[in-house]
Amino acid sequence: MRKLLVVLSLSGIFLFTGIALGRIGGGDIKYEVKRVGEVIFSHDTHVELMGFNCTQCHPITFLTKEQHKTAKMIHRRQSQSCGTCHNGKEAFDLRSNCYICHKREVK
Repeated sequence: MRKLLVVLSLSGIFLFTGIALGRIGGGDIKYEVKRVGEVIFSHDTHVELMGFNCTQCHPITFLTKEQHKTAKMIHRRQSQSCGTCHNGKEAFDLRSNCYICHKREVK
């Protein structure tokens, strides 16, 4: 019983620390894209708003931050990367909704 209390206490501390440091959800990831505008991937939208957990995307669809790979539009066409879910069936289709992800800087 005592071990269970210790484990639960430590789990609570780690969870609170993660929330306090903004680590739950992973924060935003910025992809620089020439000519069509940058893409900012929001972990908050996918984790908090949509209710996904980390293991639904990591490490199969997306690697961890330490093993970062670039996301390319060809991946979308091959149903990889963002296109794994954003195919028009599970989530909005990337093909006809470019403006949702690509943000052009207004000058």
